[in-house]
Amino acid sequence: MENVIKVTWQENERIKLPMCGKDSRGNLYEVDNLSFMKNGKRFLPVMGEFHYSRYEPADWEEELLKMKAGGIRIVATYVFWIHHEERKGEWDFTGCRDLRRFLDVCKKAGLQVWLRIGPWAHGECRNGGFPDWLVKECGDRLRSNAPVYLQEVERFYRKIGEQAAGRMAKDGGPVIGIQLENEYGHCGGGPSSTEECMAHMRTLKKMALDASLEVPYYTSTGWGGGIVVDGETLPVLGGYVDAPWAEHVEEMPASANFVFSSYKQDENIGSDLKRQESRNFTFSIEKNPYLTAELGGGLQVTSHRRTYPYPEDIEAQALCMLGSGANLLGYYMYHGGINPEGKDTTLQESRATGYNNDLPVKSYDFQTCIRESGEVKESYGRLRRLHLFLEDFGEELAGSLTYFPEKRPGSPEDMHTLRTTARINQDTGTGFLFVNNHQRRRVMEERDNAAVKLVMPDGELILDSLHIQSGACGIIPFRLSCGTGFLEKTNAFLLCRLGSRYFFYTDGEPVYQWKDQEGDVVTLTSGQASRACRIGDTLYIPEHADSSLIEREGRICLLTVHEEEKVLCYGSTGEPEEKSFRTGPVKVAVGTELLESGGLAGGEQEYCEYQVSLGAVPVDNIHQLYLEADYAGDRAEVYLDGKLADDWFTTGETWHIALKRFGYPASLVIRIYSSDHPIPNPYGNRVYYDLPVEEGCVLKGVKAIPEYTMEISRRMM
Repeated sequence: MENVIKVTWQENERIKLPMCGKDSRGNLYEVDNLSFMKNGKRFLPVMGEFHYSRYEPADWEEELLKMKAGGIRIVATYVFWIHHEERKGEWDFTGCRDLRRFLDVCKKAGLQVWLRIGPWAHGECRNGGFPDWLVKECGDRLRSNAPVYLQEVERFYRKIGEQAAGRMAKDGGPVIGIQLENEYGHCGGGPSSTEECMAHMRTLKKMALDASLEVPYYTSTGWGGGIVVDGETLPVLGGYVDAPWAEHVEEMPASANFVFSSYKQDENIGSDLKRQESRNFTFSIEKNPYLTAELGGGLQVTSHRRTYPYPEDIEAQALCMLGSGANLLGYYMYHGGINPEGKDTTLQESRATGYNNDLPVKSYDFQTCIRESGEVKESYGRLRRLHLFLEDFGEELAGSLTYFPEKRPGSPEDMHTLRTTARINQDTGTGFLFVNNHQRRRVMEERDNAAVKLVMPDGELILDSLHIQSGACGIIPFRLSCGTGFLEKTNAFLLCRLGSRYFFYTDGEPVYQWKDQEGDVVTLTSGQASRACRIGDTLYIPEHADSSLIEREGRICLLTVHEEEKVLCYGSTGEPEEKSFRTGPVKVAVGTELLESGGLAGGEQEYCEYQVSLGAVPVDNIHQLYLEADYAGDRAEVYLDGKLADDWFTTGETWHIALKRFGYPASLVIRIYSSDHPIPNPYGNRVYYDLPVEEGCVLKGVKAIPEYTMEISRRMM
């Protein structure tokens, strides 16, 4: 048989790491070389990045609840120094910069927090988050143990500690982890010797503790030679489906992120800044768990590379990391945002500040699961399929060993060889076959009636009748207890469970082989599974993929742009109930008027401006109003009262502007820049696109799209 995985039971030494802590309820958090543990039980959390200072505080709670409904359990967030002390000594923790309030909202939403306190953060922020005055004062002594730098870092950490006082897990707060620095020893900065870098990381941890930033877990970047001090910080890895920062305007080679392999690292992360020699790990992979913190939930566009992360890309990359042995799924970004207003400068990464990329001044949309507008996209539902699985089976998976097939793809360009791996829990015997049949911007061979042979110490098991479409990926269980039944094998992907009812999905004919008694199984389509949202003891499946569900104070609400919506509701027993909802319609008049066309020397058009007028907005009848702008051009900007409010680099997607955050203005100005005049770059001013785009300099049309909210049910808290 072509696809064979040999399983040998082995006693792997479990090495408890000197990192732990209790929360205010007495729960003990620990970690060993395999995974995190809570009260002695393994857990495999899902973490998503959301930057509080890049979003309106009035909407924090709702956006966090969307993240929670998507399966996120830990919110990661940078604390950008320049956002809080742009001018030396002038601290700002108000409005969208209110860290204390954000942590309180996270706690209210029932989410834990991983604070990424830098001092250097990157995050496509100006100077990597360093204030201009710090760059000027410290120069080449930045990111080192130079006293002139450390005294400023100490002030910064103490300010974070003041804002986060009482918010650490030990005090009853949500903060469970701290990341120190970022890409240190990999992307720019720092002393030249590894020993000096290690000493600096130890100093930063001591300073964090002195600032009362005491948590169970500490992490630091592990990829590409990133400095990790064994026993002091845990290494976190990452991967992106493309590289919008790459220093060229050509299509990337096929990525190895879509092939299963042990302890993966993405060589393309930070390839614009990394040191050429920084390829090896600075930590022991035997002594540390395999954790991720920067799996690309999307891609942030640059002026010269307008890459597009297809939903299949996002799901398949995360699944490949999980199948390769990862015991933390952490996404960067999971929720987009908009850069705040600077006092003296704009706050985005740019060539003018010494970086190799120009980014939008305002937009940090990241084309991710929840966009800067607050809209959920297809990748949100696709990843939620993984997250539902981990919620129910993460403990068993975290304690598993990883086995790779005898025959693997020769390279990421191999579109024929079946891509699989198996993770098997030696204590229970339950296993999970990970299957990926997707490669970004390639077409994998469709597999009809494929089979995988598992050769185990107690006998062979053949998982057959596998119908794997091109672009598909998922997790197939075997030897799984399903309530009162025992599932020997199946060809369907596992989703989740409600009590003793187990949910699977496939677009083919499902096959379930039971040992003795059958279990209670529901088989969904892949589309239904990507729309499935579990709240409490019910699995809700809306009709439309762009509708979302949240629970707030016991009220389960549907957010949708559709005037009619149906929701299929599954309980732990019985037949599903279908609920129908109807609202609206609400119509908002939109008018446009060409104001001016800007010219260059020689008579060429650089941009054109339009005034967009909105009719009365019935705010009591809608939840949100999006302005959809369809245009041809290199990029676009929106102005309110003459001030830049948001911008957009053309990618081939239609631009959606959330108007609630701007107070539903009666009018605004949209400026379109000509395709003939992109932001200058070293690549002959050429721009790379994944999606087809229309060249020109014209606003083709705008329309207002209302979003509605409907209460589905209430549940006892």
